[in-house]
Amino acid sequence: MTDPKTNPLHLYANWAANVPADWSELAISRARDAVIDTLAVTIPGAQETVSQKVGTLAVNWGGSACSIIGRTEKTSPPMAAMANGTAAHALDFDDNFDPAKAHASAVLVPALLALAEDRDKDGTAFLDAYIVGLQILGRVGQGLNPFHRSRGWHATATIGTVGTAAGCARLLGLDAEKTAHAISLSTSFAGGFMSQFGTMTKPLHAGIAAAGAVQAALFAEAGITAGDHTLEGKNGMGTLMVGPDVDDLRAIMKDKDEYGQKVDFPKGDVADPLMIEKYGLKVKRFPNCGSVHRALDGLLQLREKHGFSADSVTRVFVRAPAAHLRNLMYDRPTTSAEAKFSLEYGLAVGLLYGDATLADYEESAISRPEVQALLPLIEKEYVEKLESDFFTQVYVTLKSGEELFTEVNMPVGSSASPLSHDQLMAKFDACADGHLDAVKQEAIKEQLNQMNDSVAIKHLMSQLS
Repeated sequence: MTDPKTNPLHLYANWAANVPADWSELAISRARDAVIDTLAVTIPGAQETVSQKVGTLAVNWGGSACSIIGRTEKTSPPMAAMANGTAAHALDFDDNFDPAKAHASAVLVPALLALAEDRDKDGTAFLDAYIVGLQILGRVGQGLNPFHRSRGWHATATIGTVGTAAGCARLLGLDAEKTAHAISLSTSFAGGFMSQFGTMTKPLHAGIAAAGAVQAALFAEAGITAGDHTLEGKNGMGTLMVGPDVDDLRAIMKDKDEYGQKVDFPKGDVADPLMIEKYGLKVKRFPNCGSVHRALDGLLQLREKHGFSADSVTRVFVRAPAAHLRNLMYDRPTTSAEAKFSLEYGLAVGLLYGDATLADYEESAISRPEVQALLPLIEKEYVEKLESDFFTQVYVTLKSGEELFTEVNMPVGSSASPLSHDQLMAKFDACADGHLDAVKQEAIKEQLNQMNDSVAIKHLMSQLS
């Protein structure tokens, strides 16, 4: 074993295995809210076509220990993690985590639910493992980003797997050595490209990552070993998943402050800062790619302030960081999956209706003539700057000739502009209504709002299946 002070793999594993479960109320409340939000979007997400197909395969592949949300059948822990992870990400309504540039909770929550149900863990143990997993997910993200994502890797499928494996190891109570093996093993499950955005495989990435994390932790628990240099070194993630010019990229980021991303794995105190406290998570207000949200927030702010309607607008022009706009690759979407990655569609819906809801992303809604008619009015310009260096700019030109302008730094739902707890519970109800009976829905909400040692995850999952 190498020196844990210089090898990030062992540094992170030692912290994940041994840090006291003495978290602040802020950390606990944010972790609890992340679970509420993730389960909220998983409930309707489980009914999506991709989730149904993956769920059927998960049942066929066998097991009887773990629940699949929205189904009565059970399966094994890895397959439950895969099915529920896919469902959590199916609507693209799940949270974002900036240090990793990943959908953290869509991987963490399903993986931990599967193991917690299998091992009969309670809400307190679950939140502890979530906080630990998120921290390592963030540290690995800081070691690879921002160039890991900008070069086409889907960080949910890569970084998400690794951080979640650390959380799974924590939940299983693995020691530092086995936790290091779990993290190292997980790098062999990590992979996924942004070229899958707008397809069924994009949400499946979260499921594959969750399943891989569970398997990595279980393999390590069983005594399977792995290499010491799978994060740093010439054959580690830090080189292979960034590029051979990694040293030049580190020089570029040396004096930047992009969520702690330096293209170099942070050493020193793993918990300074604690990610969930400093950065939090971006809880989504709209069911589409988070790269739409700053522009859509800005458009809705202008619409509310100036009271214009869609038929009085001749042009909407957005200038945004290139990293955002590269995610939004469908100018003229024809399917629901494509529409989630379309700036034009999201803004057209917002311009017409003053919101963007789950109903707007149903297959039958995409081709609405009134929405399609607005798409040519929406233009965009890529700005080659980091997200933290450039606010998204929104210009609206009216038929009168008046031009309106605003700029948005952080979207509604971020730690800078968080949803209130009441708004979060309203989102839960909006997602769950029609999928759960009223009595069960209230019982689930009560347990989620507690998520302490009185809440048995096995019982919670029985109500969701």
